[in-house]
Amino acid sequence: MIPDRMRGVRCHGFGGQHRYSNDLPVPVPAPGEVLVRVNASGICAADRAMWTDTGPWHLTFPFIPGHEFTGTVAALGDGAAELHDLRPGDRAVAELNVTKGHDFFAQRGLYHLTDTMEVIGATRDGGWAEYMIYPRDAVIHKVPDTLSDAAACYAEPLANAIHGVQRANIQFDDVVVVSGVGPIGMAMVQAAHLKTPRKLIVVNPGRTKRQAALRLGADLAFAPDDPQLRQAIGDLTGGRGCDVFFEASGQTAAFTLGLSLIRKAGRLVVFGVYKTPAQVDLNIFGEFKELNILGGHLAPFTYATALDLMARGLVDGDACVTQTYALADFQQALDRKPAPDELQIKVIFDPRL
Repeated sequence: MIPDRMRGVRCHGFGGQHRYSNDLPVPVPAPGEVLVRVNASGICAADRAMWTDTGPWHLTFPFIPGHEFTGTVAALGDGAAELHDLRPGDRAVAELNVTKGHDFFAQRGLYHLTDTMEVIGATRDGGWAEYMIYPRDAVIHKVPDTLSDAAACYAEPLANAIHGVQRANIQFDDVVVVSGVGPIGMAMVQAAHLKTPRKLIVVNPGRTKRQAALRLGADLAFAPDDPQLRQAIGDLTGGRGCDVFFEASGQTAAFTLGLSLIRKAGRLVVFGVYKTPAQVDLNIFGEFKELNILGGHLAPFTYATALDLMARGLVDGDACVTQTYALADFQQALDRKPAPDELQIKVIFDPRL
């Protein structure tokens, strides 16, 4: 029995303008749409940037945030069962970017960069509610039976990480550095580990996360200011520098560190969302190192891979979901700061609580 009203959190503006309600209307699926009961929905760094008004986006309010989610199909609009190969009771995740039209980028398979894109949890209502709509044009994936709801919710950051790792084209003899092991960085560690580089190194200020990264596939882990970091990379590469540097922290100082650690003609993948501009010597890119600077955005064609890797036990999504909150406690969840020795990677909501 689907109720008429539901609990949820709506964003009425950036900078602390989120509001919890237990009287929001349950959406009704239009033709081709899927109504799901949300089982889990994550808090992303972008969500916290909306909360603190430190993000670079311009959006229309209000909307229900939450672009990392998984749910159980509750109802299907006309034609949705055939369109998406779904039945009530199926668990499924939808990709957050919903492409409409056939612009230059969509025609070339770059659907994550299209100018006609909508975003679930930003321009369309997302998963911080008991129920949500998967749009007609959404790319929807069934959740393997072996995955927990928490792991299924982790599919979105993992899919982003896989996209970044694929862009880096890791080789067997590469020395790879991952800077920042939040949800995407920790997923990059696991995905890069599967590429079997010669050495996988993590850079992160928090000791607890460094220890977790070592358990999940990293070979070495250092704080950014540890002099042994530079020494270790130098020893491994004959002083050349690392072959691949992933910047997943969103800190401009970490990007600058990457420029100093990477070798000539190395690959530097930038996957963070930054609050301040970086001031760098552009000669490093060309004149001095001829670097390959690769941006990373969203997760084209990688959601299915993320779900499959977790289902096969090659990536541990459950290990990366570390705290769970009820929707009513959204402010506590958004403001949460871990204790010094506490592991916090991905914080999620369980709307059933």
